[in-house]
Amino acid sequence: MDDSFTLMPIIVSLGFFAMVVWIVWLGTNSKNRRAQAQAEVQSKLIERFGSAKEFIEFLQSPAGRQFVTGVEVTSNLYARDRIISGFGKGVVLSLLGLGFLAIWIFDSNRGFLYPGFILLGLGVGFFLSTVISLKLSRNYGLIDTDRTTVDATAGN
Repeated sequence: MDDSFTLMPIIVSLGFFAMVVWIVWLGTNSKNRRAQAQAEVQSKLIERFGSAKEFIEFLQSPAGRQFVTGVEVTSNLYARDRIISGFGKGVVLSLLGLGFLAIWIFDSNRGFLYPGFILLGLGVGFFLSTVISLKLSRNYGLIDTDRTTVDATAGN
């Protein structure tokens, strides 16, 4: 009876790490498939044109401008989604860490001290990383706050 429970922590730990590896692999695989599909669409589009002159004429047409604008909007939306999810992760981890620290303070249970500080540190790290990413995205033009107001007023 005692021997069967001695292997339990090893099995659970290996299962946990296998699950983490599997989740990371799924995320990476889906990004790779998405990038591959996008590359195939772009290569098929380029193959449809017989010469560079036809391709340039397409890009200068209203449909070509809309196609290029769609690519720019997609990168802007992707950058905004990453920044919003970074703020969300920072807030959730910080609040979870503060919750653990509150349990430590009110219940005097030292077991919650270390996870509380680790989660709070991770949350603050995500938050600071997101703030830096937001500033860099604005500097590089990935997120242009003035552009959305100009586009909205131009449409009226």
